[in-house]
Amino acid sequence: MTLAAVTMLPRDPSVGNSDAAQDLYGIGVRVGFYLQALGMILYNYSIKEDYGKGLKIASGSITLSLLASWYVFAAQGLFSPSEAIMVLLIVMSLSLPAKVTLLNPRNVVGETIGLITLVLVELGTCAALLWTFARLIHTLPRLQTPNIIFFFAPVSITGWFQYVALVVCTVDALFSLPYVYKVARVIEISWRLYRENHAEISKEDGEKIHEEKYRQIAERIDWENHRKGIAILRWLAWILVIIAVETTIYWNQLSPLNDFQSPGQLIPLVAGIVIFIDSVFEAGPNILAHVEEQFRKIPDRWALVRAGFDQTFQWLRLRIYGSVREWVKKQRIFTQRRTEEVAEGLQV
Repeated sequence: MTLAAVTMLPRDPSVGNSDAAQDLYGIGVRVGFYLQALGMILYNYSIKEDYGKGLKIASGSITLSLLASWYVFAAQGLFSPSEAIMVLLIVMSLSLPAKVTLLNPRNVVGETIGLITLVLVELGTCAALLWTFARLIHTLPRLQTPNIIFFFAPVSITGWFQYVALVVCTVDALFSLPYVYKVARVIEISWRLYRENHAEISKEDGEKIHEEKYRQIAERIDWENHRKGIAILRWLAWILVIIAVETTIYWNQLSPLNDFQSPGQLIPLVAGIVIFIDSVFEAGPNILAHVEEQFRKIPDRWALVRAGFDQTFQWLRLRIYGSVREWVKKQRIFTQRRTEEVAEGLQV
């Protein structure tokens, strides 16, 4: 059966695991995670120096609980390979924006537990991805799913994609080790600064110590030079994860439940709504001011564009006019010479 034919089959509620459809990728879970991730992205546009405070422990605890449930389902073989990969993508949709909050060293102090949860989620996700593509895609039951996922097109989990994904996940796990080491050093600095905050020192000395520790944290993370690239990456990753999750649900004829009486769906949904609304109030004025400034610059930019077009047109006109004049001049000289040659021939 072709992939196109599979996607046209009618939905069957018995496809996949019903418990996973409610607690792991139900509509409340997915929308809640998407909104939390969007809120964390928007917090980065806040003008406050301590934006993102408390987000690491909030997102880390929710993603860690979902990841723990994933391991229980995987160990007992309760869901299909496509469901396993999809749940990991949902976890990554929130863990990636949470890591970006480390760009602001001022929200790291006092966030020791939150940083530890980020490390645990990072290690747990890498291990889960490696376990999935190395073994689980062959041992987990299909549960009537065609095992298709999104890779810019519907592709089968088995076959060539398994080896590509395994290589990518292995490289990602290797690159995660330096990240974990950096966060461990940041935890050490954050903890020392937290203890010094409770020590009996003058306000002036405390501010000097804080600035020095903030500088050390920024040096440990070493992401400042990649701020623009990270800004693009977090939006791109958020969009691609949503596309991958939703298309995987559709192509595998899964039927996620929308029982909002279940705490497993209601908790992440409410958390997502609250974080998103708060991020809008925090970053909204700055975003609107930036957009307004860009609109005010449109006439000036349009004037520059018009000036550029005018200069280009003048240059082309002069080049064309000069070329035509040169061609006419050459033709005139050629005609004159031919006339003289003909006249000389007639005289002879």
